[in-house]
Amino acid sequence: MDTKFPVLESFSKQFKPMLFRRKETISDSDDLNHIFYLNQGYIRLYTVSRDGNELTLHIFSPSSIFPILWNKDLQSSEYYFESLTPVEVYSCEKGKLEQLIAEKTSANLEIIRQLTSFSESTIKKLELKIFGDAYEQVVATILDLAEYFGKAGAGGSTIISYWFTHHDIASLTGLSRERVTIEINNLINKKLISYDGHFIAIPKLELLKAELE
Repeated sequence: MDTKFPVLESFSKQFKPMLFRRKETISDSDDLNHIFYLNQGYIRLYTVSRDGNELTLHIFSPSSIFPILWNKDLQSSEYYFESLTPVEVYSCEKGKLEQLIAEKTSANLEIIRQLTSFSESTIKKLELKIFGDAYEQVVATILDLAEYFGKAGAGGSTIISYWFTHHDIASLTGLSRERVTIEINNLINKKLISYDGHFIAIPKLELLKAELE
């Protein structure tokens, strides 16, 4: 299958790959001056409030470049990148990527496509946070996880193939863990989700999506 960003992939794979297990912080020896290309797996960008609560701001999928925003204020110690799954990344100096962008229009276009996707995701999340209630935020998050990690299950169901705890979903929504538990129980009572071991199972995606209509 063709990669979404062939120029960035070809460029990044000149460098040495770095492997991380699940739930590891992604870093390099001098990560403020480095850019990462995500070849395999998923990574979350998150921040921590003064009260110690985590908020996931974005999930990066394979073929992503991160950090996608290079402003030093957005690369402070308050922002972190953590592997949601085992990942393989390639790291290069920021200056080398900037040189590639200057020399190749196609690389610039690939970066713009990623920035557009990042912006759309952020706006969607902000809109839901302002106008949606807690139930809708949990539903939207489960649907996002199904898009990233969903596997076909029995009887046409969808299984989210990684273990996401109520604490994890709280981080993804910005809600308290207790509130997430209430909304998860509401979904279970409506038979819109269930659990297959530790994994969330969605019997019918269409019915869950209808909760946001």
